[in-house]
Amino acid sequence: KADNPTAKEASVLTRTLTFLYLPVFNFLLLVCPRQLSFDWSMDAIPRITSPFDIRLLPTALFYYILYYTVHSCVRHYRSKHHKSVMKRQCCKVCKQNPEEDHHTVCKIVNNNNLPASCHCKNSSNQTLSKKSIVTMCLAFIILPFTPATNLFFYVGFVVAERVLYLPSVGFCMLVALGAHALWNHYRNFVLGGILFLLAVLSARTFQRNRDWASEESLYRSAVHINPSKAYGNLGSILSTAGRL
Repeated sequence: KADNPTAKEASVLTRTLTFLYLPVFNFLLLVCPRQLSFDWSMDAIPRITSPFDIRLLPTALFYYILYYTVHSCVRHYRSKHHKSVMKRQCCKVCKQNPEEDHHTVCKIVNNNNLPASCHCKNSSNQTLSKKSIVTMCLAFIILPFTPATNLFFYVGFVVAERVLYLPSVGFCMLVALGAHALWNHYRNFVLGGILFLLAVLSARTFQRNRDWASEESLYRSAVHINPSKAYGNLGSILSTAGRL
């Protein structure tokens, strides 16, 4: 109960709203890992008890964008599958029906009959489409994180940074895809943004490594996030060291 108090919350509204917000909080940790903690259990994240909580605004926006993106990817897949079925008997290169809009060269070479072997110049692009890449990124983000959402069963934590390892792969791929899409038109801006992110996140990594240098420094770094757990662990190691 102490590790995941929302799971034992009597109010269905509070449980629902809080559990809907937690994936958004995890995503924000990927976007801006400013506040990190070795432990997010107990009341490290206040529960949402009212539908008028300000945190529900980014929550609604997050799920709207997620729904729109997933719906767009699914629609793209269905459209692609439908086209592949419709063109199964078409020319494998120019993708046209031999009896209707087939390539003129194919018609001439094969005397307007179904070509035994296509003579069109193969100019098809075998690279993955952007939506296929987005789908793969979303799979990396959503699927590994799903067990930690409390959707199928309650977990023993509120937030755990360790469950973001695999989702961070998909997130980094999305960032790279966005940078690639902007590269041709905003090259200087993208390059500057990448250098800025590398500098800021490198500094944050260096700072966080110092937090993990010892148990004492780790627990002290979490006092402002989860004071109950941090002070308890800190008191334990200081008592063991004879410093209390």
